[in-house]
Amino acid sequence: MIFPANQLEKLCTEAHKDVVLAAPFIKASVLERLLLKVSTEVKVRCITRWHPEEILAGVSDLEVWTIIKARPNSSLWLRHNLHAKFYRADEKCLIGSANLTASALGWSDYPNFEILVALPTADTNLKTFETELLAGCIQIDDGLFEQMSITIEILKRHHLQKTPSLTVEVKKSSLENLAQQQIRINYWLPTLRNPEDLYLAYSGQLEKLSTASKKAALLDLHTLPLTPNLPKDAFESYLGLILLEMPIIRQVDAFVTTPQRFGAVRNFLSSLPCAEIPGFDAEYAWQTLMRWLRYFLPNRYILFTPNHSEVFYRVQRS
Repeated sequence: MIFPANQLEKLCTEAHKDVVLAAPFIKASVLERLLLKVSTEVKVRCITRWHPEEILAGVSDLEVWTIIKARPNSSLWLRHNLHAKFYRADEKCLIGSANLTASALGWSDYPNFEILVALPTADTNLKTFETELLAGCIQIDDGLFEQMSITIEILKRHHLQKTPSLTVEVKKSSLENLAQQQIRINYWLPTLRNPEDLYLAYSGQLEKLSTASKKAALLDLHTLPLTPNLPKDAFESYLGLILLEMPIIRQVDAFVTTPQRFGAVRNFLSSLPCAEIPGFDAEYAWQTLMRWLRYFLPNRYILFTPNHSEVFYRVQRS
């Protein structure tokens, strides 16, 4: 029997330029063992997902960031909807069912029955897949790692080792058409003016919202891939990470790595796909988005007002 571990170790050993390791579940000990096979001169990009319930269940480790951070030429990326297992080294590629866990690779007493298949990287579909995979990721830094760690610690304090079903059900019968027209994920920006009200809708307290706020909150919740039934502090901490995976917000986040005046960000939004939404108002959209970023990611951004002009930028973290 060919264990996936043997295939992956061979793939890593033979890498000369760059390695991409993409899997929903990655255990720190497994990643560390594989990276020992890769020269430190080789560029490594590791892509995974961090869902709170999966971290709490132990199927993935936040500590992979510590391993990646300590290794030269390496980076860690998140994609919330990652399900594929994709491993590439230079011109060689493996795809299949095996995550980067001991049971999946055959490094446990009770291994899973898994498969990895070698495919040529020249295949157009594989090239397209990798391009789209990387385009939909956010890069982890110390700030985002700390935010996710805080989310997990909050859930542990609440003794939530698993999450039940949704507290509030978004009624697709009344909102589906509007959602499809106005908040497709590639176009999405928040619509709820006051981000502190979002948890009221999430937790089923819709009667506390005005009609307009209720509608906006449900539209936003319909788009955001949130874990259900989180306590408020965990919800607000985790939502910051989710926001950064939204395509428009990722572009704004990159744009404000250098300080930008209000008008510059407003004009930038006008150049993005969201501007195609009927009735789009760039000034209103940036005011709303700025509120969300400052509320859900308070340590990532700074707003100051020299000479009565708003300047917004992202705090640089390693």
